[in-house]
Amino acid sequence: MGLRLVTSAAEDRDDAPVGSADVNAEARRRLSALGYDRHRARALATGIDMPREIHIRHLQIMAIALALGSLETIPDDYRSDAYWPT
Repeated sequence: MGLRLVTSAAEDRDDAPVGSADVNAEARRRLSALGYDRHRARALATGIDMPREIHIRHLQIMAIALALGSLETIPDDYRSDAYWPT
């Protein structure tokens, strides 16, 4: 089983407009970098709450993904840190 390079849907289609799937992929990437899945799994397994900062950042990322994904025209620079919490 080999590794697969993850690309956005827009990168797979030359000159295709950015879609909500691209924004959701960026949100998943940011959540992964945050370690959200690990904290969530630990919380589910042990009953210990995840750190408040992680939970709040998750809510912020999901709200931004929803807002950006629902735009009629999603900006080409949707991956920019200007749109996402840092």
